[in-house]
Amino acid sequence: MSDLNSARLELSLPGNISFLETALSYIVNCAKVFGLSKKELSQIQLAAEEALINIINNSLNNDPNEIYTIICRWLPTRMEVVIRDKGMPFSPAEIPDYNPEALADLDNMEGLSMYLLKHSVDEVHFRNRGRDGKETVLVKNIEAQRIDNIIREEVATEETKRNIEDNRRTVSITEWHLRSFRPGDALEISRCAFQAYGYSYETYIYYPERITEMNQQGELKSVVAVDQNENLLAHIALKFYHPNDPIAEIGVAFVKPAGRCLNIFSKLCLDAYSKAQKQGLQGLYGRAVTSHPLSQKKLIDDNFINCGVLLGLFPADVDFKELTGKVVQKESALLMFLPLKSPIKTIYPPKKHAEIVDEIFANGSIKVVTGDSSKVKSDNNTAATDTQDKLKLSHSRMEVFNTADIICYSSDLKIVDDVLSAKKSLCLERTDVLYLFLDLENPGCPKLAQACEELGFFFSGVLPYGLHGRHALILQYLNNLAIDYDKIKLHAPFAQKLLLYIKNCEQC
Repeated sequence: MSDLNSARLELSLPGNISFLETALSYIVNCAKVFGLSKKELSQIQLAAEEALINIINNSLNNDPNEIYTIICRWLPTRMEVVIRDKGMPFSPAEIPDYNPEALADLDNMEGLSMYLLKHSVDEVHFRNRGRDGKETVLVKNIEAQRIDNIIREEVATEETKRNIEDNRRTVSITEWHLRSFRPGDALEISRCAFQAYGYSYETYIYYPERITEMNQQGELKSVVAVDQNENLLAHIALKFYHPNDPIAEIGVAFVKPAGRCLNIFSKLCLDAYSKAQKQGLQGLYGRAVTSHPLSQKKLIDDNFINCGVLLGLFPADVDFKELTGKVVQKESALLMFLPLKSPIKTIYPPKKHAEIVDEIFANGSIKVVTGDSSKVKSDNNTAATDTQDKLKLSHSRMEVFNTADIICYSSDLKIVDDVLSAKKSLCLERTDVLYLFLDLENPGCPKLAQACEELGFFFSGVLPYGLHGRHALILQYLNNLAIDYDKIKLHAPFAQKLLLYIKNCEQC
């Protein structure tokens, strides 16, 4: 379907239930053109029907004079259905959670529509567009383009079977070199990630066309190692979560068995660090697993500092094979940071956390001055970017990890109600952990952090330059998730100190 080149189709209809079949027929026919399977067609139709009925009846009052717009977009590996309207404001948090085991409870039925909607597609987003109303976004991944299905289809042919057997034979590597990503690398990158991580990594890595798209758009900057025949040996990438961010995450790292004795990984990392420095980034961060200390040791050797522990971040079914076998609880991550540039900044940490925060910055020689928040007026919207305009708060859920990020662009205490609303909504979805990012450079940070801690959040760490170039304080909330701290393995003494501090904060 690559010839569609991110096709976008749009249809506007009156806000009356009489036009529901027309809307669904349009969506289903778009989905057919986009290559969805029969099962996926049924799923996207069900989700769209539930969303449209809610919008028509509750937002537009079934009024034919009101208009809503449906945008169907084909993107590499997925279909998006965007429904825009200017009707009554809507908050998903107001809808009660549906319990499929309580079928006899009539009160339970109120949440059935939202349950069906969310379980029929891969992602659902509800966005407030200010004066332009609101939009509901449904995302359906196209399974036929997922790497395991591509591999399964290839293996079905005898010729491919022979090719796979040929590739398994030991090939003598006489030379190798590093180079930037090329679109032809995507399929092999996806294969190797699948073999290394199973389905415990972010969704994009399992769709080769999505890897290509992200590299072309600058969201991902892949570096690969190849042998003398251009066979891929290793991969690493810088990932940018927001445009123009001055930091990136380093990850998606793997080395094939044939290249593990050639010291490829160290040179791959150095090349990635060099590219980040040439780009003018202020730093790189990584989220190292804690079921074994190998990745932690590597990052420490490369001058990364320990700056936080993200409890329960990774799925519980990660299999590290010969390293540890299957992880027995949700995998926590050690947040680590490599400073590249360090402009002097003033921070306003909560007094109770000031000592540990100062120590984190000092360990990386990151230049900060601790200000007195009582003597400075709080700026209520310092962390918002141009594209976010006057956005005060946003939250996003990572399905594969079953975690969510809540980002506060304002330090106005009034935003606590929005934090509480986001927390309720995400907890109703049974999200395991919520990570809350606060602007550490805003004088209002201490009071806002205290108010959020009263909601059950507790200290996680800091991410230098992690809020669009501003230092971020991270708090976390465990949603009925038990953490066995004794199973978290940390290499560095300061990381151990940090974990003990976090444990004490949770228990306070």
